[in-house]
Amino acid sequence: MMYGKVTRYFHDRGFGFIRGEDSNTYFIHHSKVNGEYIDAGYYLFFKPFQNDRSDYNAKNIMVIEAPERKRKHGKARKKHK
Repeated sequence: MMYGKVTRYFHDRGFGFIRGEDSNTYFIHHSKVNGEYIDAGYYLFFKPFQNDRSDYNAKNIMVIEAPERKRKHGKARKKHK
């Protein structure tokens, strides 16, 4: 298992990328996120695995920290409910 941070995630396409603690970039497919909601900036725990397309893939994803995107142009924003 490994820690990493989501660098990009394309909700419309169902995939994204994690920068692992080993500095490698891991591919995430929506079928491997176990129903977790993920987005760029999220800190994750995941299991790296290899397949026929890539040596760097992520599965068994668990969100550890999901920072809210509160800042825009350096100012805090309030969320409206």
